[in-house]
This record gives sequence, C-alpha cells and structure tokens, in this order.
Amino acid sequence: MIYAYRSCRGLRPKNEDSIYVPNEGRCPVVIVADGMGGHSSGDIASSIAVKRIVRFIDSSDGSMGSIVLLRRAINDANREIFDLSMTEDEYSGMGTTVVAVLLAPSKYTFAHIGDSRLYHFDGQRLRRVTLDHSYVQELVSAGVITEEQAKGHPQRNLVTRAVGTSRFEKADTGVKGWAEGDILMLCSDGLCGTVDDRDAEIIIKRTDDLLECCDRLVELALKNGSTDNITVVLVKNERGSKND
Repeated sequence: MIYAYRSCRGLRPKNEDSIYVPNEGRCPVVIVADGMGGHSSGDIASSIAVKRIVRFIDSSDGSMGSIVLLRRAINDANREIFDLSMTEDEYSGMGTTVVAVLLAPSKYTFAHIGDSRLYHFDGQRLRRVTLDHSYVQELVSAGVITEEQAKGHPQRNLVTRAVGTSRFEKADTGVKGWAEGDILMLCSDGLCGTVDDRDAEIIIKRTDDLLECCDRLVELALKNGSTDNITVVLVKNERGSKND
C-alpha cells in the first residue's frame, strides 16, 4: 500500500483532527478522527480514539473477524473517552468522529461514527462509502432536503452520533472489495464539507502523485472557504512505501 496525508488547522486556533497511517510492519489500519468542534478538548478526544483503536488492534490475537475487531476497538476508545469526560471537569462533553479502515489486498473493512467520511476511487469514479451520522443527513435520507441543499444548511455540522459522548455507541461497518490501483480517501468534514465530490474526483483522477493530490484537495477546501480543520488521507492499493 502507498499512503499519503495532509492535516492542517485551517482557520481554527488549533487542529483537533487526529490521524493514523501505519509504519512498515504494523497492522494495516488507517484512521481519521475529528474532535468535536465547540466541545471541550476535542483534540484530546480524537487523539485518544486513534491511540486506543490502534492499541486494541495491535494487541488482538487474530481470533476476531475484521468487523468485530473494528467495532470492539472503537468501543474501547468510546469507553475511555466517555469515562474521562465524566470524571474530569476539563474534559466534560468532549467527543470525536471516527472513520477507520482495515486494509487487505483484495478487500477492506471499514467502521465509522460521525461525519468523517470514506470514499473509494476505482480509477473512473469517486464513490462515497459511508453515510454521515448527522442531522442534515437525516433530512436528506427522509427526502426533506436535497444533497445540494444540505451543503449550505446552517446545521450541516451537527452530528447525531460521536465517539465518547454516550456510554455505548455502535459503529456502522462494512466490507468491500478493491483492486490494484484503487484509491481510498478518508477525510474530516473540513474537506468534504466544502469540496464537492465531483471536484475531488477530478483532482484524484488527474494527479498521479498522492502527496500532491492531498495538497490540491486541502488547497481547494481553503479556497472554497472551509473554516474547519482539514484532514485527508489517501491509500493506494499497490506495493510501495508510506509518504507523509
């Protein structure tokens, strides 16, 4: 696998996004977590989530299936963040979104909570894999508003589910196939909230270098007026070394 990523604070005073991209020999899991804006210590929540998920997966004995493994790893992170928020006043109310992907040569397993997203580019089209856990997504799914209207909705950043905000939270999961040359894109809503899927598809299709592709995606988000932290991770299904 070849990995590339970019994360910046954008117009925010600090970056509350956290990511994980594996070093050589480590379990091939990729994670993006976005600490909840407007809540205390969002950066702490996202950092805990990433660390706990990776630690749980690294310590597993291989007896669990990939979906169960990801769900239990996220549950472990949820428990630590929730307990900390309930016992320490400075962390009260903190939470984070999470999207995590376990990679294999012919398939990938994903799990997510919140509105950080996973996309799959098959060489022709960029398709969204995850469905946001957000108030606006509920309106779209119910047919109250359109996808286009959702982009400018005043409550588009209101998530309905997040890691650490309740004692129990179940991640949505799935398994999909991918071929050599396919690319996965994980991102926080600072990117997908301002960069249209079609524009992201064009950039990925026309940019061979993954690092340059990350840069162009982040630059477009900033140009389009993103006021949030912006994080993107790209994973290409071929042999290679990590880029950062």
